[in-house]
Amino acid sequence: MNLRSAIKEINPIILDVNLEHDKVVDFLKDQGLLNTPLILRVEGKKVAMNFLSSREILARFLNADPKKIAVELAKIYEKPEKLDFRNFEEIGLKKLPKNLYELPILKFFPKTARYITAGIVIAKREHYNASFHRMMLIDERRLAVRLVAPRHTYLMWKDAVENGEELRVAVCIGVHPLFMLSAATRVPPGEEFSYASKLMNGLTVYKKDELIIPDSEIVLFGRLTAETTAEGPFVDLTGTYDDVRNEPILEVDEIFAKKDYIYYTIIPGGMEHRILMGIPYEPVIYRFVSNVCKVKNVATTTGSRNYFHAIVQIEKRTEGDAKNAILAALAANPSLKGVIVVDEDIDIFSYEDIDYAIATRFQADRGFVIITGARGSSLDPSAGETTAKWGIDATKPLKNAEQFERVI
Repeated sequence: MNLRSAIKEINPIILDVNLEHDKVVDFLKDQGLLNTPLILRVEGKKVAMNFLSSREILARFLNADPKKIAVELAKIYEKPEKLDFRNFEEIGLKKLPKNLYELPILKFFPKTARYITAGIVIAKREHYNASFHRMMLIDERRLAVRLVAPRHTYLMWKDAVENGEELRVAVCIGVHPLFMLSAATRVPPGEEFSYASKLMNGLTVYKKDELIIPDSEIVLFGRLTAETTAEGPFVDLTGTYDDVRNEPILEVDEIFAKKDYIYYTIIPGGMEHRILMGIPYEPVIYRFVSNVCKVKNVATTTGSRNYFHAIVQIEKRTEGDAKNAILAALAANPSLKGVIVVDEDIDIFSYEDIDYAIATRFQADRGFVIITGARGSSLDPSAGETTAKWGIDATKPLKNAEQFERVI
């Protein structure tokens, strides 16, 4: 399974255009294609995007119901691991000149630099790690890489620097969408490739020195150094400009690519960005809530960029189940800001149904939960050092549930 096999599965639109690297987003806006799976050319090179830009497309790769993705992904951990190790040379990549300007790295918005947005960084210290990191182009050999503390890559880089070393990494661009999903999913340290193999029903990885990589269109090998530089501004998940921070510099030592390679990119703040950031948390929330009550389904909300708010559907058996579900959901994802808990007869993908549940089953003095001073997301422009979190119990009371039966 690789990017090219994924192309056969979803049949993206192939556009007969050749754009400059800073004109792509405006062109897609004008054509109404901002969230459409497609392949076009940028300065003569093939560029693909939006292969995971909806629940329906993701569900197709998972062979699942789009409305039951959380349920299906929650089962992945129970599947057996299937990893096949091969030599790096077997991928069939050709070594390219060491010049990042030869890649069709996009400038998405007027105030930003050029960014690699679909680069999956693979590193190894005590264990392997694979995760997404945005990378700002500095010059032909260097990138500024956003590392979020205290996530795994940051901790590995910090450990290397504190020991007077550099963190050797591979950056994979253009992989199968399910490997992208696995790299976006928070799993225990060292389990990224195991999880990917379960998600993909088997995974072949290729070893070069101490690193392993999946089948990729482009691979950069280099070192995350102790040197830092200003990174940003960048348009993040909320569609607003993120802060400028000092971030580590990646020195690129080697560039490999397939013949007639396809460069993959993710539009910042677009639907694919939101799917990859938010959907992986749905099965985590599902598993956490299942520890405290009978959970039926979980969905993050499109209005919250699929990240800040979630709807949790439960089979209520005792009073208090909904409030326990709220606390469990908020504990599952530190970035989650609000949770609405509903009954089985509410469609969690319908804003009208959810509003109906709040209007007819929720009383603010009994069912509203507020938690102050909690750690939230740095992406939330309304938060300070801490944030307030909330929950709404929009479930029927058990003692007179028959009065809430929906007839029409």
